[in-house]
Amino acid sequence: MIIMPARILDISNPNLRFPEFIILDASIVLELTPSPSNPHPHHDLAVGIFNRLSPFAQLGQVMLLLPLLAFEECLFKLCVWEIQAHTPNQATWHVFYKNNPQVILRARPKINSFCTILKGIPVEIIEPEDLTIAHVGTTPKLQDRMVNMLFNFRVLPKDATILSTAERLGIDTVITLDQDFKRADGFTVITVP
Repeated sequence: MIIMPARILDISNPNLRFPEFIILDASIVLELTPSPSNPHPHHDLAVGIFNRLSPFAQLGQVMLLLPLLAFEECLFKLCVWEIQAHTPNQATWHVFYKNNPQVILRARPKINSFCTILKGIPVEIIEPEDLTIAHVGTTPKLQDRMVNMLFNFRVLPKDATILSTAERLGIDTVITLDQDFKRADGFTVITVP
């Protein structure tokens, strides 16, 4: 099987025109949360694209959608980064957390700040019921599309889930910093070239 690349658009292009619906990946959204312990190399790029998108989103001209799975990935990474910052050198973050579950409370300010940033843009979190459609005739099951995309585009399961979610919603544009999405034939990927 020949893999066709996605249509790639340069995220830094100031003349980029945005479609009505855009799926966001965790990689771009996490760049909005600077952290001294975890430098974000594309923070300025992410802030720039969201500064351009936000006015359109606030007017309802563009809907920025973050799949629940990508939102979970963001929350997970914010928790891990905070736990790692408090983990003694001789321990792994996971063992430290298991023995000190209260350490997760230290992530609350960063998670609250992150959620405030998303609401201010605004970004909508896609809930599972948003994907519910009657399984009629030719509509493939989401799980089948995920498996197909995993192998057809050679992407990891979370990426296949995000792409199949976009497809189910009829959205063909994704903003991401993950270069694997460039292999998603049939999608437009706004990313770093």
